[in-house]
Amino acid sequence: MSWRSVHIGKENDQFALKGVKVWQQEWRWINGQTVRLPNPLDSSQTESFSVCEVGSTRSPVRFAAARLPSRLWAFYVND
Repeated sequence: MSWRSVHIGKENDQFALKGVKVWQQEWRWINGQTVRLPNPLDSSQTESFSVCEVGSTRSPVRFAAARLPSRLWAFYVND
């Protein structure tokens, strides 16, 4: 599965995926899945990202998220 970086920002910013404001939704962690992905601020480092979804269960919006050492959050989506 291929992932691409889509956002780096502070917790509770206005980030939205497919029109769904991520921070205003309850995140559903998908079976405890994690993926190791590059830290988008320092590609020589990798981080463990939780695979989550938000939105309706009929049409969920899936993403991978991690809190970076810089206290920012990074988000990836499937390509």
